[in-house]
Amino acid sequence: MSERPAVRLTAVSKRYPMHTPRGRLHSLKGALLHGELWRARQVGEGFLALDGVDLEIGRGETFAVIGPNGSGKSTLLKLVAGILRPTAGSVEIDGRVTALIELGAGFHPEISGRDNAIINGMMLGLSRAEVLRRLPEIVEFSGIGPFLDQPVKTYSSGMYVRLGFSVAVAVEPDVLVVDEILAVGDEAFAHRCLDRIARLQRRGTAILLVSHDLGLVEQLAQRALYLRGGTPVMTAPAGVAVARYRSDVAGEEAGAGAPAGSARRWGNGAVSLDAVDLVDGAGRSLRMLSSGESAAIRIAYTVRVPQEDFVFGVAINREDGGPVLGTNTELDGWTAERLAGSGEIALEFPRLELAPGRYLVDAAVHAKGGLAYDYACEALAFTVTAPVGWPGSYAPRHRWTPRGPAMSPPPG
Repeated sequence: MSERPAVRLTAVSKRYPMHTPRGRLHSLKGALLHGELWRARQVGEGFLALDGVDLEIGRGETFAVIGPNGSGKSTLLKLVAGILRPTAGSVEIDGRVTALIELGAGFHPEISGRDNAIINGMMLGLSRAEVLRRLPEIVEFSGIGPFLDQPVKTYSSGMYVRLGFSVAVAVEPDVLVVDEILAVGDEAFAHRCLDRIARLQRRGTAILLVSHDLGLVEQLAQRALYLRGGTPVMTAPAGVAVARYRSDVAGEEAGAGAPAGSARRWGNGAVSLDAVDLVDGAGRSLRMLSSGESAAIRIAYTVRVPQEDFVFGVAINREDGGPVLGTNTELDGWTAERLAGSGEIALEFPRLELAPGRYLVDAAVHAKGGLAYDYACEALAFTVTAPVGWPGSYAPRHRWTPRGPAMSPPPG
């Protein structure tokens, strides 16, 4: 990343000590004779919750952490929030951090929601005057107005979350850390949360979130870290990381275990993708094309175990990982019947209207439930050229029609 990241973790590991029932040292003699030995042993003992995590989160980026229960997700959030310290490695944060990790954390049950909001805002770095100035916005966002002066011990779990989130985002942090952000709360509050997150992204706030709602992860996050057993499986665009996680879960549910592979390619091998190519209308291979040209992404495959449940999919991403297009045969209405032998399938574009730049293609064949037969990340790269360096990804054919301003059209 060109600018200093908001969050950087380098070779981070976290080990929790596990002590015997009788305590650390059983006697004064044991302390005198074996204390140093015990301390040395503790370095290699205990439960390793995280092992060798490296990541960077840029300003304005939303980054998700996914994985099964017990994979180290909450431990990672607590390290970034400063609640825990790493056993090894370093955690660097540039700016003010606000964390929403545990329901009701930081709230005193005996005092009112108003007083809790003021105290929490001050603990997050605002002055009392600043909190009071923002209190109407906090109350409106949380929707707990009639209960603002009631003790929070009378609040429902949804009210806890709404008040805590409202205070956290009112502080306008540089880094927001949230665990299961929308797990509690009604649909109206969920919409308000999504709108506020979009505002924070535009403001440049880095957001680190954990969620078991994989659809929400794909909607909110640009990238994701997939953890399993405390170890990183992959860091990738959110859609790719979610696809790998879903495939692993589907494989385990089918009794096949997690599919083999690397962070760039995985699957159970029942079907293999032999080639992924970009071709023109005559079937000739392309690596560069002009914006708006016709083209197709052609996938050659070989079936090792015939299938009646199969979906072919393609995703196009910008070189920086930003998603451009993701589709598959099921989404487009095709019904799988039988897949056997070898063959080809093509995704055709009458006009590939992309802005100039370099693009990467992921290709996959998988079961409807997500089990990957073969999933290849960055199986293809191609470059789009254009006479004008339009920003973004989409560059449709267009024209200006002035009715009023005196203007000269472009030459040609």
